[in-house]
Amino acid sequence: MWRETLVAPEAYSVHMLQVATPPLPPTPPPGVDLNFLLDQLMPIVGLVVVFVGLRWLFRTPVGEAFAERIRLRARGRWGVGVGGMSEDPQRVAALEEQVSQLQGQISELAERLDFAERLLAEQRGRKLGAGQ
Repeated sequence: MWRETLVAPEAYSVHMLQVATPPLPPTPPPGVDLNFLLDQLMPIVGLVVVFVGLRWLFRTPVGEAFAERIRLRARGRWGVGVGGMSEDPQRVAALEEQVSQLQGQISELAERLDFAERLLAEQRGRKLGAGQ
């Protein structure tokens, strides 16, 4: 037989103490549970407070500084101003001149392509006419 200790089994005893069950908490009155309502509304109230705080912050000089930094970063990254146009009028005029020159070259190439297509069509028509 297995024994945990060398003490006789009579040394072990179990004592039970019986007491009355504790009283149940009082039942809540019917209606709205204020704790539940606060638990549900606090995240919404927190979001509103954060939103109002951020809106206030962005309308202060600190917010204007944030906006200016973002504008400067965009100018540095893409070389453009707020509206997507460069702020240098001479550069804009030069770019517009280049665009108009390129459009002229494209229209000239289109005319040459049409002319070459007409010549090829005429040569095919002559070969087909001679082959019949």
